[in-house]
This record gives sequence, structure tokens and C-alpha cells, in this order.
Amino acid sequence: SASHPDTGTGDAVRMLDEAGALLDLLDQSWWCPATLFPNGRAAFTLGFRSGIIVDGTGRRFADELLPYDQMGRRMRARMDDGAGEEFWFVFDDVEAGGYPAICVPGPDPDQHREAGLWRTAGSIGELAEAIGVDEVVLGESVARYNGFAARGQDDDFGRGEDPYGRFFLGASSPEECLRPLEGERFHAVRLVLGDLGTKGGAVTDHHGAVLDTDGAPIPGLYAAGNSSASVSGEAYPGPGVPLGSGMTMAFRAVADMAGESIPVDPFAVAP
Repeated sequence: SASHPDTGTGDAVRMLDEAGALLDLLDQSWWCPATLFPNGRAAFTLGFRSGIIVDGTGRRFADELLPYDQMGRRMRARMDDGAGEEFWFVFDDVEAGGYPAICVPGPDPDQHREAGLWRTAGSIGELAEAIGVDEVVLGESVARYNGFAARGQDDDFGRGEDPYGRFFLGASSPEECLRPLEGERFHAVRLVLGDLGTKGGAVTDHHGAVLDTDGAPIPGLYAAGNSSASVSGEAYPGPGVPLGSGMTMAFRAVADMAGESIPVDPFAVAP
């Protein structure tokens, strides 16, 4: 998980459950790819400027420039399909051995190498052996991707076709998002399925009042933010939805507590 493990204790959800609240989306989170660190924690990672992401079998499985929640869901699907929980970001020396992705804090190559989370080799075959995946499979994945890069079109996953993906690279075309893996050194850094917080909890009405298992409001009990079942369901419409929806529902909940009437449609004209 990319969220701080000391804060994701679930205490609020347990208390809501004990109060008889209807719970939903408990299997959901605001997903994201994350770089694994030697201390066992992970950092939200996006904006992969070069390289490819492969699963535990050495296969590429998605457009690496997908919005982070969607990429996280692809990772979760691969885990469910039996590809394991290991993912590797494979890249070359295009940035002089640096990390070609947005990750704060960034991984320290020496510390990560000592922990076995950053492997470097002189060939893709040697890299495959270092990370424990099939040499032929990883070699085919890289060769296929390099072919797409040469043509400027990703026939498998459409990398660079979505404006969202191009934004983080400052690219104006898919071709600029498809740089081949080449050179004398190759790297693989361990990724995991991370999250920016859970999104399951108590089901609420439009006032933020918690509903019981019969669908009726529990008197005096309200929930907002990640202790409530997200108003966006399983989707992540865009950045700001977790905070924005939490702020909005908290505002509505306080107004309801104060006896103020706020229409569901803020643009509705009062009769």
C-alpha cells in the first residue's frame, strides 16, 4: 500500500459496523502503481517516461501511461489471474541510470540494489535471470515493445494515444511516448499494487447520514471521506474526487446537523 500503514487501521469502519451501519465497497481502494522501498513501504509512482512494466511472468499487460487508478486495477487483475504479486519496471540508461518516473521520494539506487529491489544487468537475458522471470518471455516482451516504438504505434495497449498519458511526458504525439529499450545496461525496479487510501465504508444518504442495513438513517450518525462508501463507486473519475467528495459530504452533514436545508441540486431555483 502506498498509504501510510499506521493510519489504515480500519477503526472507523469497525465502529460503524458495530453501530449497525450498512457497509459497501470494502474491497475497493484508490489504486495506484507504487515503488516498493527497503522498509516495506511503497510510494505512489506515475509518469513513466520510458521503459515498460511487466508482471511476475515477464509479460507486459497494460499501457504504462494509464491514469494511476486504472493502471492499479490492471495490476490487481493480473494478480487475480495468477501472475503473482511481483511487478517490475524495466528500463535502460536513458537517464544515466536515474529513475524515469515520478516518485516522491525517489528510490536510492544503492539502497534499493542492496535490498534486491533494483536489479541492473548488461542484457535483457541477464536481467530476466536477476528478477526471476523467464528469459524468453521477457526478451519477447521487450522485442515486441521495441517494434512498436520503431513504428510509433503500440498495437497492444495504445500507449501515448490518451492525452492523459502524454500530459506527464510533455508529449504531443504517441510516438514521443514510445522510446525503445536499448543500450549497454538495463534496470528493473520492483513495483507493487499501491493505494492512495481505501474507499469503502458506511453507505450514506445525500445528507451524509449513515444508513442502517434496512436503508434507514441512523439518528445522529454521519460519515464522510474514506470512512464512507465513496460516491464514485468503483470508479476514479479524476484527481480531487476523494478530497472533493469528502469535503462536500462533510459540509452537507454539518448543515443537516444544524438544521439547514441544502438542495441536492445546488443550482435548483427555490419555488
